[in-house]
Amino acid sequence: MFGVVFIYLYVFGVSAWFVIIKGRNLSGKDDPSLWKTPVALKDLSISSAPGRKLSYFGYEFEVPWDDVDEQKTRLVGKWQLISFHSGKSIVFYTPPPNEVVNGVPGKNGVDRRALARFYGDETIQSDYTFIRAALETTPGDIGLLTPRGAAARTIMLLLMKSIQVGANDGESGIFLIQTKDFHGFQYGNSANRPPSIAADLFGNKGRTHFVFRDKRCAGGISQPEINRVIQSVRPVHQQASSVDH
Repeated sequence: MFGVVFIYLYVFGVSAWFVIIKGRNLSGKDDPSLWKTPVALKDLSISSAPGRKLSYFGYEFEVPWDDVDEQKTRLVGKWQLISFHSGKSIVFYTPPPNEVVNGVPGKNGVDRRALARFYGDETIQSDYTFIRAALETTPGDIGLLTPRGAAARTIMLLLMKSIQVGANDGESGIFLIQTKDFHGFQYGNSANRPPSIAADLFGNKGRTHFVFRDKRCAGGISQPEINRVIQSVRPVHQQASSVDH
């Protein structure tokens, strides 16, 4: 998809982004999240509640709850669903390394060197740098007098941001994450009690993705609880998929 849009912008120039903005609602009028950019998390505290250690897909992490629902915890395609009797749940997934950057050229014939000229070498170094560039872009970065190249680059980044934020419920906020082994983004402000909060972590050995939900919404999942999970994630040598009792 990104390859098709890239070619479209390259051929038709600045006029093309008016069509794309109208079709994808990238002006920010209908999607306020496009105006949000990543900011540092203010609450870095970590829950010390009794919990347990889990291990899936070659990674282990701690959860601040000890009521895992074994019957409802299961693998759903490539996603690991972890359910708790309290109504809380975590979906855990390990995307392929650099799947976003590698997927842009795709099957549409976009040359990697052209991609580097279009975005800049630093932007396409990794999924983290690519996604961060998109998240830091807002509709205010493009206007009628924006040069053709800059307009095309901005609309592509806004398109990616629209998909990324929309898929991860980032309307209530986008936050920077830093751990010993990873850096990444949190989509959603726990203080606002959104339906779900996602964390996307990028490391030297791979990428992990979490989605936190509380279907009962009796207080939602707190930031210290989320911090307990993401700050404890680390790769393990064996490809384990188990619950450590």
